[in-house]
Amino acid sequence: MSSPEDQRPSRVSTVERYLTAVQQADAATLDAVLTPGAVTSWPQTGERMSGAQACIRVYQNYPGGPPQYRVERVIGGGDVWIALLVADYGTERWYVSSIFEFEGDRIARITDYFGPSMPAPEWRIEYVDRIA
Repeated sequence: MSSPEDQRPSRVSTVERYLTAVQQADAATLDAVLTPGAVTSWPQTGERMSGAQACIRVYQNYPGGPPQYRVERVIGGGDVWIALLVADYGTERWYVSSIFEFEGDRIARITDYFGPSMPAPEWRIEYVDRIA
């Protein structure tokens, strides 16, 4: 039996393969990394894609092509991994957190949270450090 540390490179690689496949609408790779019954949830818009094929169809039919983003970080352990992403939608910058839940070597559940950048309120400027 492998230890959680043994799974790290494999799980990070799978998350990265998934994210690259989304940006390229690469159905073959998405089909390989998702379980057939994979569920993707977008709580902010109240949507759920049930089954790997539904997820694949969404990215294949995304108006203007799938979103383009850069992966800031992939963290996690065991069966739960999180990717932090930055996406540019036209002139807006959006931040995305994707939670991946594995069954075996494949992704069974994904929950994505996303939102645009916004200015920080002035009232707390003396309490925080600004980040780029």
